[in-house]
Amino acid sequence: MTENSPHNSRRRKTTAHRAPGWIAPALAGAVAVAVTWGIGSTLFHGALVDHGLPEQVKDASDDERTMWVQGATLADLAARANKLAELAQGQESEALAILGTSLSQGAALLGELQFEEESPAPVAQNYSPEQVEALVQDVANFSASMPAFEDPSMERNELLAQIAFQTNFDARDALEALDEKDAPKLAKPLSSSADEGNSDQVGCLPSPDLLDPAGKAGEPDDFEPVAVARALDRGYALDFVLQLHAARGMSSQVDGIEEQRTALGKQLNSLRSVVDQKCGDLRQPAYALPENGLEDLDKVVANAQEDFDRALVTAAGNADGEAGKRIATLAYEVLSGPSAATSDQRILESGTGVN
Repeated sequence: MTENSPHNSRRRKTTAHRAPGWIAPALAGAVAVAVTWGIGSTLFHGALVDHGLPEQVKDASDDERTMWVQGATLADLAARANKLAELAQGQESEALAILGTSLSQGAALLGELQFEEESPAPVAQNYSPEQVEALVQDVANFSASMPAFEDPSMERNELLAQIAFQTNFDARDALEALDEKDAPKLAKPLSSSADEGNSDQVGCLPSPDLLDPAGKAGEPDDFEPVAVARALDRGYALDFVLQLHAARGMSSQVDGIEEQRTALGKQLNSLRSVVDQKCGDLRQPAYALPENGLEDLDKVVANAQEDFDRALVTAAGNADGEAGKRIATLAYEVLSGPSAATSDQRILESGTGVN
């Protein structure tokens, strides 16, 4: 909520219920290597040309085709989830329907291309816990992969990270609905071999102007420090409005707000620990509030929390090595905390109107 980074009103047009508990994917450990994606993209291009599709499709970049391949896979996973939701009952059916929605939204956001003569993805004819477990494992494996792009884009990385977090979270919820003791393990936010005391440090913010989330991050080498700096900025902004809320709100709310600030302070210290200690702190003495913000601080706090959530997911999707694992762990902690669990906001809101 700095002067140059107002809330994105487009993101808040629709809301959906968020189920409790997030599971962050191990974004730093990609399952699919770059050469695999390169081969798949080349074959895909050949198929496009052979089918005589419009020039704008045939001449799409390798990166666009990679996104379409991702989207088509998500659509197939969505079809499996939706069919199982039809066959299941009760909580299991509801959880699978939510997972199907997230997967479908992800496919719509990425785009997809299917040929009429292609056989549809096989879906279950009868419901069984084993088929749910297999679906959940496939979702976890897919969301743990980050394809390589010829022309890196921080915005694209942000979108892929948001889809990965949302689908993993909903997959975990579907798994919990089974209540199976020997269910498969989902992607974890931090590997067991990660060394807490050996974190790759992130460089300093190249320019203060880059704190504006609407601005371009610049060169690919800047994606990581910019994403982490923006997450810190959004965290400090959240702390600022929480202080205002404690000072101006009801006395009965003060203790709860201070507990939230204490937890937030630890989270920000953890995030700051991956930044080179020689870098200056980004905390501002004050942050600009939206018009009439003091009249509805509850809403301002909720919006600031959402901004922090999204900024953390973006940072996790743009950071590498031990720093990336640390940030993914922190994002998991924040997004599974009490403040996030009571929110109606999902990371993915709609698959329409997104390029």
